[in-house]
Amino acid sequence: MRGKFEICNEKPYPLGCYIDYDKSLVVRTIFGDNKKCGITLYKSEGSKIVDILSISFPKSFKRGAIYSARIRGIENIDEYDSYNYFADDSYFCDSYAKHVIGLEKFGTDVPDNEIRAKLDNKSLHSHSEVCFDWGSDANPHIPYENSFVYLLNVRGFTKSASSGVTSSKRGTFGGIIEKIPYLKELGVTTIELMPAYEMNEVENPVKKVKAIGNKVIYSKDGSLLNENEITRKVNFWGYKKGYYFAPRTAFCENPCDAENEFKSFVKTLHENGLEVIMQFFFEENENESLIIDALRFWRCTYHVDGFHLKGSRVPIRQIVKEPLFTDAKIWYDWFDTGDIYGGKTPDERVLAIYNHSFMYASRRFLKSDDNTANDFLKAMINNGCDNGVINYICDYEGFRLADLVTYEHKHNEENGENNKDGTDNNLSWNCGIEGRTRKHNILELRKKQMKNILTMLFMAQGTPMLFSGDEFGNSQSGNNNPYCQDNEIGWVDWRALDKNRDVFEYVKSIVNLRFAHSFLHNHKPYKLMDYISCGYPDLSCHGKEAWRPDLSGYSHILGMLYCGLYDKKAADKPFIYACYNMHWAKNEFALPKLPDGLRWSLLMDTGDLNGKTLGVQDPEFNVLDERSARIYISEIDPDYKKKKETKRKKNGKN
Repeated sequence: MRGKFEICNEKPYPLGCYIDYDKSLVVRTIFGDNKKCGITLYKSEGSKIVDILSISFPKSFKRGAIYSARIRGIENIDEYDSYNYFADDSYFCDSYAKHVIGLEKFGTDVPDNEIRAKLDNKSLHSHSEVCFDWGSDANPHIPYENSFVYLLNVRGFTKSASSGVTSSKRGTFGGIIEKIPYLKELGVTTIELMPAYEMNEVENPVKKVKAIGNKVIYSKDGSLLNENEITRKVNFWGYKKGYYFAPRTAFCENPCDAENEFKSFVKTLHENGLEVIMQFFFEENENESLIIDALRFWRCTYHVDGFHLKGSRVPIRQIVKEPLFTDAKIWYDWFDTGDIYGGKTPDERVLAIYNHSFMYASRRFLKSDDNTANDFLKAMINNGCDNGVINYICDYEGFRLADLVTYEHKHNEENGENNKDGTDNNLSWNCGIEGRTRKHNILELRKKQMKNILTMLFMAQGTPMLFSGDEFGNSQSGNNNPYCQDNEIGWVDWRALDKNRDVFEYVKSIVNLRFAHSFLHNHKPYKLMDYISCGYPDLSCHGKEAWRPDLSGYSHILGMLYCGLYDKKAADKPFIYACYNMHWAKNEFALPKLPDGLRWSLLMDTGDLNGKTLGVQDPEFNVLDERSARIYISEIDPDYKKKKETKRKKNGKN
């Protein structure tokens, strides 16, 4: 034992480790039934450790599974900058660490015993709370009906040189900040981050045993390996256990200041009206107290707007009942809202489910499967009174949008698992040729199919979600599970933006249309009836004949009429008609009759690649190309009086 120090009892909560104001070391952590356990302090000069101090904890300081102690009198305590816990002969990093040392370089194989927690000095380091100026930062609190979610991997979003981001910021939070003008141009309101908390992303870490000459001997699963025998795999996505209280240093331009860098990131997005939603993945046996503590910490310390929780044993009821989260967005696969809200409808929807059924229904309808029209209609009008509904056509798992119309089979050979990983249920169609082609008619059909399903997404009632790059046809070369591809396969290729500029412009147009008319994105579900006695339901369905939808098993056609008369706040109250022909042949649609004085004008047409038919007015029948979607909007008919007089004279003659 070095010098004299005193170990005293301390209250067991909150968990963590820090140097307190009186220069005492406060330690609160969970240990199992070990023969010996304690803390090791490290003193560093640059990257080199120059001094180590280990302190064991007496068993008398254990309450339940928690050891809690206050250690006074450690000589030169301020010179120690990091620590680890030890249990018997094993060392491990504090799961409550706010900053982790050793994982700054992405993809570097770091043994667990070499990963350390930064030692906070409370007198300075309440530090980041005192030093960082949040100013007038406030959460945007954007309602689900007004939201457009953009899901991205922090590293993959801007790591490619094609991103145009400053080289030092590629693959970092700062890279996202540089892309804010692009995100706002697209119409995004909410950024969802794939796991951005600290972790060791190397999937098969090894332990250094000894060196023999110039060779380093490693151990894995009890066997000895030379360095050239080791094949390391990186978990690029990050769905694994991590250090849930620490921002990911490998995603920072300055890893030494990760806390302030992430705070600046959140503050900057908020200043631009953008929300930040954090994904958290928890393993089945994760401690429930740690889960809730971590979410509280990110909400309070980093001002994030909410969480998308992933894992089969998440204590979802406890989380949504937490008073701190009454105004935080919580996303999950399901909620028992009857139990949560006691049968009462909440004043504000903060919960939302990821609507997997929309992906299945829209993909099947897109590729002209039978027995899909009815499911597609249900998916299009699905909305919640108690919770939001987040619709998507592509998530991080499965094909990218461009690959959905290019490949029928996964091509995951690069993952090193003999193409056995990833789903086989892609519900995709390659438009006639598997993979890349130069055939003009195939390429045009693929673009049309992308625009078709994007139309479905943004005309549906739930909150739309796009995975980064899908808005301009970014491809992963048919890999539907690139979880380990930290390369051009897994990164967004921004060169596709120039190649598919028309798809990007189409997305912008339909996003603008959606948010220009509130009746296209309602707070509550449609009633599908004329409840204001205006002669039209709020939403009605149609087929080849107006007012007669065909939802039979062989139908591949659907028309949806949105009535603007139900929008009380809008000055103009247009009708909008979206019609989908996913049949492999052209079909006629009868347009629903409008009130006197209005006529139809063609607004968007996925089958018109050159824009030649846009603006065509008041056709009696709409001949819709195969595998196409159109959107019409009502406008004032300047010739209404003349038509009325002509019709009166004609009826008089008869």
